[in-house]
Amino acid sequence: MCKLSSQGLFLIITLSFFFAEKNFASTYVFRSARVESFIDHQKITAISERDDWEVGEILPVVSRNAKLGVVGFVEVNSVRALSPTSFELRLKLLRQSRKYFIQTGDVIRRMDLSVGNPDYIGSTDLIIHQNAVNVSSKYRPLVYQGFVIGDTAQTLYNHELMINYFGNLLYGFNDWLTLGTLTTANIFGKPNASFKARVYDSESTTLATGLSFVRLEQEGEASLNLNLYWDSISSDALISHTFVSLGLIKWEKAADSAAIKALGSSSFQSGYELILNNWDRFLVGPSYNFEKKALGGYLSYVWIADRVHAQISINATDITHLRLDPQDGYYGFFDLYWRF
Repeated sequence: MCKLSSQGLFLIITLSFFFAEKNFASTYVFRSARVESFIDHQKITAISERDDWEVGEILPVVSRNAKLGVVGFVEVNSVRALSPTSFELRLKLLRQSRKYFIQTGDVIRRMDLSVGNPDYIGSTDLIIHQNAVNVSSKYRPLVYQGFVIGDTAQTLYNHELMINYFGNLLYGFNDWLTLGTLTTANIFGKPNASFKARVYDSESTTLATGLSFVRLEQEGEASLNLNLYWDSISSDALISHTFVSLGLIKWEKAADSAAIKALGSSSFQSGYELILNNWDRFLVGPSYNFEKKALGGYLSYVWIADRVHAQISINATDITHLRLDPQDGYYGFFDLYWRF
């Protein structure tokens, strides 16, 4: 049996540390760039030894003073080769520390956003829209506010899937079109389908429209609604959501289904989404049902993990009727859904 001398053991340990340090340094270079210059108040250039950066990905800026940590966030606009081992990144400033400025020599590095990261603070500036990089649901725009509150103007990522615990299914056909159906209703004789198409999108405003259809086989009736969505960023933590649903084809008991928007009755809803530092959401707003001529509203909190959302809400179809009744008063609702 071969015995190893103390000198040999020391040599192996030394070489192990050397190669580990070298590998760490290589990984750091692989995932980093350094701020080179400022084109204007919002555009920055950085130099990297690698070209494996995705246009649209959001990156933290780490101060060259290690005590300061993350001092800002930028978005990659383009990558240009300067030489076989040098690449220029054109970056757009999204958010900067109120205390510290970004300076030349600061480090741009990748942050693992496929899971929650405490350095990535909740903000409308840092919401990650359509992106090739896999990111946690925390950082994606809120597409769905729960079954009884309804959708926003946002659409799912391309080929993204969302499903809640009782079978409400949404699918991102592409980055501007989302298809949906309530699978359990299909099984119980109420075949249904919906779509939502984003028709305009800017830094502060998103507009979408769509249709929702339900066939009530047992009643021999159908329901068709035209839905309009408008999202507007109000501040670095607040987004307003406006939703209008017009009943084009109404079934006889449409007024009794006021708790479920886009099911025959016409309604108007305007609410707010508050993004907290940990990326949970607080939702609040009024709604008005034209069939019942009633003012309602909702108050909701959404906990978001990397793929799962848990939501609890207090809703009202008519705030003047102080009783527990989903058709004509107050009711609670719990939702649990996943985004993949």
